[in-house]
Amino acid sequence: MSTPRLWLQALYTIPQVDLSLVDPVTRWLVLARVSVVVMTATSAIIGGLLAVRDDVFDWPLFVLTLAGLVLAHTASNLVNDFWDYRRGTDSPDSPRATYGPHPLTEKSATLRSFALITVAILVAATAIGVYLTIETGPGVLIFALSGAFGLMLYSGGPVPLKYFGLGEVAVFIIWGPLMIGGTYYVMAGELPAWVVLASFPYALGVTTVLMGKHLDKMDFDTTKRIFTLPMLLGEGSARFLTQALSIAMYVAVAALVVWQRMPGLLLVVGALPLLWLVLRGFSVPKPDEPPENYPAWPLWFVGMAFIHNRRYGILFVIGLAAQVAGEAMI
Repeated sequence: MSTPRLWLQALYTIPQVDLSLVDPVTRWLVLARVSVVVMTATSAIIGGLLAVRDDVFDWPLFVLTLAGLVLAHTASNLVNDFWDYRRGTDSPDSPRATYGPHPLTEKSATLRSFALITVAILVAATAIGVYLTIETGPGVLIFALSGAFGLMLYSGGPVPLKYFGLGEVAVFIIWGPLMIGGTYYVMAGELPAWVVLASFPYALGVTTVLMGKHLDKMDFDTTKRIFTLPMLLGEGSARFLTQALSIAMYVAVAALVVWQRMPGLLLVVGALPLLWLVLRGFSVPKPDEPPENYPAWPLWFVGMAFIHNRRYGILFVIGLAAQVAGEAMI
């Protein structure tokens, strides 16, 4: 497979490749799990389109904000891998090391190169945050520091959020009001209530992805005493909550359509077939064994939630862009 195709594949999924045989860019795209960082880019784009709608969009500020968020999420993935590895959570037989290469458990990277890459990304993200604060005012710090706290302490620090059932709450806040609202705020200098509501639909989708991931890891998390939200709720209740959150993604859009007269967002109905996949798949427990030729085991629930949220996010962005373009022509 050609190098550019490997890069694209790494942006779309976690490719099953021998990292010793690929180029350095592909290696770190895989190790940093940039396929999930695409969700961060989607949040930033939504925030940018909302700014276009209110005629406060600024290209340089948007590009810098997008880059800063993507870099921060990438660094967060690496930092959290380090913390889970250091705590013994990410071991060679853990789900994290099974569904994709782990930079430390499989020695896919030396500790020195891992540290250098992680620090370089953190420095770049911090530099962008400092510049945006100087350029647009100290209010940006509220979004930057809150997001950094959530991203870096998800698995790290003395009280890691995911270990105490707070990971899902943090993800909803970060990928919604902080990322979408923060992107808007950087350009507008304010955060209207309707923008906060507009951040909810996609934030709910990202939360369902995390719920699916933690459902898939319940057996493993039990042995490690990691009390994610599904662990606290119980498997059946967690599956039901994920179904409810998936439906709420469409309820939130309906509220936005009515309140802000944004019928373009109704394009998300194109994701309803995948919503049905989620509702049906989450209605029963995870099977004991993977189906024949199933490629992503031990992941199960997260795959359904991820492809639903990916389709939903694409349609949300297209519908929002069409809405903004239509309003500009009136």
